[in-house]
Amino acid sequence: GARLHDSSDLLSDEVVAEQLTRNIQFFGVESQKKVTESFVVVVGLGGVGSHAASMLLRSGVGRLLLVDFDQVSLSSLNRHAVATREDVGTPKAYCLKKHFSLIYPECQIEARVQLYDSSAEDEILSGQPDFVLDCIDNIDTKV
Repeated sequence: GARLHDSSDLLSDEVVAEQLTRNIQFFGVESQKKVTESFVVVVGLGGVGSHAASMLLRSGVGRLLLVDFDQVSLSSLNRHAVATREDVGTPKAYCLKKHFSLIYPECQIEARVQLYDSSAEDEILSGQPDFVLDCIDNIDTKV
C-alpha cells in the first residue's frame, strides 16, 4: 500500500523521489507535484489504453480510474502493456491494478469492470478528473 498520500510529503520520500527522479529533473519539483496530485480516468484498457495508463502511472500520476468491461485474452497479450498468460480471463481493469500496484504503490487506483456508455457517463466521469483518456476501440461506444 501507499506509504504517504500528501504529494509534498510523497515527493520527499526517498524511494518515490528516486523513482521519479528523471521527471523531477526535467519538469522540476513544482510541476511534478501537479502530476502527483492529478486524477486521470482511462477508458478502454487494451493495446492503447493499457500503455497510456502505464505511462501515466510511471510518470507519478496520483490517482487513476481504470475502466474497461473486457477480460485479458491470449490474443491480446501481444499488445497489452502488462498482461501475462497468468492474467488471461481476468478483467483488464483488475489486471492493470494488480501490476500497477507493484510498480508504483503510492498511486490510488480504482478499477471498474464496466462498459462506458451514456448511462454510465456521469458515474465514470464524476470526481472531477483532471484528464480523461478515450482509448475505446469500438466506434459506436466512442461516438
